[in-house]
Amino acid sequence: MKQRIKFSDEDPDKDPNEFNSVISRLASVDINFEDEIQALLLLSSLPDSWSGTVTAVSSSSGTTKLTFDGIRDIILSEDIRRRSSGESSSTLLNTEGRGRRNERGHSRGSGSTGVDTDDDSVSGSTGNDSESNDSGSNGSESSEEEEDSTSSVQSSSIPGSSVPQPETQHWWEIAMKEEMKSLEKNRTWVLTKLPSGKKALQNKWVYRIKDESNGSKRYKARLVVKGFQQKEGVDYNEIFSPVVKMTTIRLVLSIVASENLHLEQLDVKTAFLHGDLDEDIYMAPRQWYLKFDNFMGRNGFKRCEMDHCCYIKKFSKSYIILLLYVDDMLIAGSDMKEINKLKKQMSEEFEMKDLGAAKQILGMSIFRNSKDGSLTLSQEKYIGKVLEKFSMKNARARNTPLGSQFKLSKDQCPKTDEDIAEMAKVPYASAVGSLMYAMVCTRPDIAHAVGVVSRYMSNPGKEHWEAVKWLLRYLKGTSKMGLCFKGKDTVLRGYTDADLGGCKESYKSTTGYVFSVGGTAVSWMSRLQRSVALSTTEVEYMAAAEASKELIWLKNFLEELGKKQPDSPLYCDNQSAIHLGKNPVFHGKTKHIQLRYHFIRGLISDGTLMLEKIRGTDNPADMLTKTKTSKHHTPIFDCYRSSSPTTTKCWPGSNTAPKPTSCNL
Repeated sequence: MKQRIKFSDEDPDKDPNEFNSVISRLASVDINFEDEIQALLLLSSLPDSWSGTVTAVSSSSGTTKLTFDGIRDIILSEDIRRRSSGESSSTLLNTEGRGRRNERGHSRGSGSTGVDTDDDSVSGSTGNDSESNDSGSNGSESSEEEEDSTSSVQSSSIPGSSVPQPETQHWWEIAMKEEMKSLEKNRTWVLTKLPSGKKALQNKWVYRIKDESNGSKRYKARLVVKGFQQKEGVDYNEIFSPVVKMTTIRLVLSIVASENLHLEQLDVKTAFLHGDLDEDIYMAPRQWYLKFDNFMGRNGFKRCEMDHCCYIKKFSKSYIILLLYVDDMLIAGSDMKEINKLKKQMSEEFEMKDLGAAKQILGMSIFRNSKDGSLTLSQEKYIGKVLEKFSMKNARARNTPLGSQFKLSKDQCPKTDEDIAEMAKVPYASAVGSLMYAMVCTRPDIAHAVGVVSRYMSNPGKEHWEAVKWLLRYLKGTSKMGLCFKGKDTVLRGYTDADLGGCKESYKSTTGYVFSVGGTAVSWMSRLQRSVALSTTEVEYMAAAEASKELIWLKNFLEELGKKQPDSPLYCDNQSAIHLGKNPVFHGKTKHIQLRYHFIRGLISDGTLMLEKIRGTDNPADMLTKTKTSKHHTPIFDCYRSSSPTTTKCWPGSNTAPKPTSCNL
């Protein structure tokens, strides 16, 4: 075997990548090697010109076991060093991609790539899994075309690596030099001897290609520490990241559309390196946030109590709102001079990149229509990547999130070892996770369906997977839908609903609520209640109590931003629940309800909220609690954006949705 997978010294560009091929063929017939054996095989496959590296690694390991990942990273780092120093091609490894998977220990027949929230492409390539192909809810409908896609970054000859092809090597070298320059400028490290009893963590280069809003690609290289080698409670005690709430982003965007504010975006280069560290055990994200918070305070900004990653500064005739998401920033304001002044102050304190007018944030596209003053927030690109990842790009579209024929239960979970092993090959959890991100950001219409399929993530069955694929088909037909802020007003309105005994296994009911500002959804939730309710009145009353907690936070936040709210209405379609909230009636039937739900009475009595009646057919929260047929499914507050972004069709509050022209229904 050693001779078979030996790398060539003569002409490495023609190497057949034997190591990948051999390991893959052996794994396909259930012949696997221990991690240390694979590491030794990888060392033995290096050409003679690498004998010095092999000797150094072998002699330095001592009694420590060699690991495949460790050897791989050493080889990659050395290979990059040799390329950067311009050594002859005979000393370099072949980096031609062969489309192998990044993850070892998984079936070689099923490909999978990650979908990143900031539109970064992930190294590795995708294959096709027979279980992930679109086969219809009844098992008789097949996908129109199998997908065979590869990611932007090719795999190297070493499994799991992300070394690019030679034609892109120049761009990676520029990215690496920029990263090293930033690390040296911020005095990230100091060379020293390792103290006794301390553990040195290894590092590695991570390469990513980021899709910019204008369609161009940006090469990013990061030198990172392998934090997974640390143990919680031993090497660290807590984790932290300054992240603004998604609801806060939508709230600010509604204000931007309402008052036609400027919306700018900034990015902090190597944000965590700006933190002032003064301990032996560091937590870079918190240190970066503390320094940033101190900077904002010194420049007259007030940190919002409702969200500590939101800052506001008021002037005589204008104001500026700044949102912080780790190292990404959104700045909204009416005075561009004050915004530019803030940018200048920040660039003097931190190394910044001015991205200009905001076009996208966290994988969400931002489009502003100057004609009608609307602002659209959508995830069309993200949904496209999700569909491509799970080979559903050419699937037939559906017009409801979940078909009424699906009666999902735990009885459909696999029972035998054979069925469990078969379903283990299906990327169920990954698909549900991708759907969850779309639901959290811009798609309240799939909240209930995502909640249903997520109940079976620990042991999904074939019927559960068919339901997930149905949901993906629905996204295929509605990928252009998003949230459209029309700029009407900044008045907060809430809607709540519940479904008695929605879960047929636990008999728990489903709570759903949605809040709108200016007629567009900014906050929503769909989930099972904690206890089993005994009546419709009880379940609706509990749902209203849960919704009232969100209403208090939203109302206080808007007022903190200077948007005074009148008596905020919370609409409910159950008259008995409304009477129970306003008066302590039905004592005999409701005396068992926990005290925590009765605080809504105090909110009503002091005028914090008004609990009002709405017809069930007009209640937008209805879609958050139950499966709707295509005739009755109304994604209220959503917006359909046609292929041309200059024509935006919105129907907040309408009872019929326009048929998407791009769907193959």
